[in-house]
Amino acid sequence: MPSPSPIVASSVENPSKTASEGQASAAPGSTVGTTGNPKQTAQGPIPEPVSTADSPAPGLADSPAEARGRRILSTAFVRVGPDGYLTVDLNDGSVLVLRDVVMRPKDYCGTRLLGKKPGARHCGSYANITAARPGARI
Repeated sequence: MPSPSPIVASSVENPSKTASEGQASAAPGSTVGTTGNPKQTAQGPIPEPVSTADSPAPGLADSPAEARGRRILSTAFVRVGPDGYLTVDLNDGSVLVLRDVVMRPKDYCGTRLLGKKPGARHCGSYANITAARPGARI
């Protein structure tokens, strides 16, 4: 009957071999030990995958007013036409007409076209937005 392991069979045929000679005759990089059993490698615990959708990054959670303002502005932002103008209504009743608007994590910035200091850079909080629309309509 054939032997299940070639190393065990060779040690039976030539019992004068020592354990160190048996290891030396094994191929380099072989994972077979002196007993003929494969060597076991140590393995640590495997971490379970965790979703980040349930827990936002620290410091980036919006208040309800900021979330509403971000939604209002982003809806108008995607509809901006070739003129690049965006009209924003604020909580205090003022109206801004901006161009080259950039939406950032906590605020938005754009160049003023009308109102105080035309041509100046304006940055504001999303929480102050009540309405926004594409174009320069007042």
